[in-house]
Amino acid sequence: MDIQLADIWIAAGVLIGFQVTSFIWRISREVEVGKTRDITWLPPADVLNLLSMVIAMVGVFVLPILGLVDLSFIKLSFGLAVLLFVSYPFALAGHYDMYNNKTSRSFLYFPAQEKVVVAITAILVILYLLFAIILHSGS
Repeated sequence: MDIQLADIWIAAGVLIGFQVTSFIWRISREVEVGKTRDITWLPPADVLNLLSMVIAMVGVFVLPILGLVDLSFIKLSFGLAVLLFVSYPFALAGHYDMYNNKTSRSFLYFPAQEKVVVAITAILVILYLLFAIILHSGS
């Protein structure tokens, strides 16, 4: 498949639009929680989303504009950003303890269900990077 830089930039722009929208929704929710004098926080699920945005912005836009990376690095960065963003809603569901309908929400900063999703995401990121290194070293 012949993917050009412009194609990745379009897709990354759409991805970042979704990410910013979801992050604004989360911040809005935390602002409402804060109005009730309850504790507000940025859960690890949101950190996945923010990390994905940083990787997309730096790896897909900033470094290429500076001429510091090639197209294969840009593709790798975009794929990693997508992987992290795709895991975000699953981690957020874990943050709200939604994978077990038999128990009530724990209201912990980093509940066990979210830890499981973040751990799976970390494993997938490692596998993705190893696979990318193996593919790149073979070419």
